[in-house]
Amino acid sequence: MSLSLETAPTAEDAAHRRPRITTNKQRVTWVTLALLVVLVVGLVWALSIGSQHISLSRLPGAILKADEPDELIIQSIRLPRVVLALCVGAALAVAGALMQAVAANPLAAPEIMGVNAGAVLMVVLAVTVVPSLSGAPTILLAFGGAAAAGVSVMLLAGSGRGRVSPVRLALAGVTASSLLISLTQVLIIFDENSTDSVLFWLVGGVNYAGWHDIRNLLPWLVLGLIGAFAMARPLNLLALGDDMARGLGQNVERTRLFGSALVVVLCGAAVSVAGPVAFIGLIVPHIFRRLVGSSYTVLLPLCAVGGGVLVLYADIVSRYVKPPFEVPAGVVTALIGAPIFVYLARRQKVTS
Repeated sequence: MSLSLETAPTAEDAAHRRPRITTNKQRVTWVTLALLVVLVVGLVWALSIGSQHISLSRLPGAILKADEPDELIIQSIRLPRVVLALCVGAALAVAGALMQAVAANPLAAPEIMGVNAGAVLMVVLAVTVVPSLSGAPTILLAFGGAAAAGVSVMLLAGSGRGRVSPVRLALAGVTASSLLISLTQVLIIFDENSTDSVLFWLVGGVNYAGWHDIRNLLPWLVLGLIGAFAMARPLNLLALGDDMARGLGQNVERTRLFGSALVVVLCGAAVSVAGPVAFIGLIVPHIFRRLVGSSYTVLLPLCAVGGGVLVLYADIVSRYVKPPFEVPAGVVTALIGAPIFVYLARRQKVTS
């Protein structure tokens, strides 16, 4: 009994120093229902708009068959675009939540840590050297670039000398990302075969989505999401602090290594097919953490759905920016995410 009385204050103190593992169950229900309604509205909206308007009454039949020209447009152009937007958003949002948990840093995100930029550089380099390269080899190269960039940013931020402050990590990540993006642009300038689709891909978007992109992404997405959901409890323990997690029997180093590997898989796969859609991994986890609490058991599934919804609506908005032309969805997410990133960075600087 005396032992429990002595350890209880320590756990309480640690809970004050670390993010509390809380969940508002009633709010989770309402947020989930609202998210599903927004998702359904977005699906119908995205499938019905375009250069050729298709009435809502024809959408169900068009999804199941492709006998008429309108139905063929739905199945071959609009539906793959919608599905890819949902998949890419889910991958990037869950990767962002994992990265923030593994790095114990609220500013950690694939685009901030240079992970996306590293994947982009490797894909562009591979396509420049071998223009016909696509599919699984491209995704594997994206994995390598994402992993190398993430490790480089952590070393640059000084992770080996103790806990990295949020602002220091952000500065290291932005510096590395700028360098990698510059190298990517140099490759494109000297590549005479660069096309508009490549330039759109560099900004990030699903404008040129096809079913082959979904087939390439889906196995890695399923693998990454299953692994992330299985890590919910270890991530909750990790949020309490390394010492408490070890005291509760958690292998902290293995948890961080496995979480980092899942981040590489999710980001590399998403970037290889849709480009670096900006700030999804940063803003979606923060939004749902404020709405439903910090328990990863609830946070990760909501991030998967919420990230997909955000990319879907960003793609819808991109079609209205300059009709009949389209801008990449990454432009819209950057306009939303950049102010939020500045706000988070300033708040972390103050609290530090």
